[in-house]
Amino acid sequence: MNMRFLQSIFLLTFLIGNISLADNMIIDDMKNQSGQPDEEFCEGGNAKWCFVTDKVMGGLSEGSLEIKKEGNDYFYRMTGELSLENNGGFIQFRTKIKNHPKNKSFKGVRLRVRGNNHEYAVHVRTKYLLLPWQYYNSTFQATNEWTTIELPFQSFKKSNFYQPTSVVSQDIKTIGIVAIGKKFEAQIDLASIELY
Repeated sequence: MNMRFLQSIFLLTFLIGNISLADNMIIDDMKNQSGQPDEEFCEGGNAKWCFVTDKVMGGLSEGSLEIKKEGNDYFYRMTGELSLENNGGFIQFRTKIKNHPKNKSFKGVRLRVRGNNHEYAVHVRTKYLLLPWQYYNSTFQATNEWTTIELPFQSFKKSNFYQPTSVVSQDIKTIGIVAIGKKFEAQIDLASIELY
């Protein structure tokens, strides 16, 4: 093979790689750490993630969110004990979506997770949802091995019949990782999350 042909192949590979990277919007890949998550985010603080339990509506679930490290890799770990008493039954951590590219629509949410072999959910809230109990959700199984999961927006179900039927990525305000709906001991790790 001649050198010009090899250079063309290299350039094409490089360009395709950059195009595919531009097709994603990284929400958090744990590369820029700025302290532990806190609950003040919910009230307008500066933390990247907010941890919330059903206590905001009178529930009794307990939990916490921490930043962990294994080797050189950082990840978030949410743990907790879910209770269905007092109409409760959830814990979650969520983040705001900022700087969504203009004129770009993403197909779904991609996350790298590990857990304790229970079902968890991703909750999405858009600018059209005004009440705190409104969201779109898609569920997944978090096994004890790190797994990359893709949840297309078509798989998200609305929590109330009067919400718009579909999710458009430009309209998303927050994304949350949620343990919900049954009494159990939750543990889920999140290493990265992005729109794809």
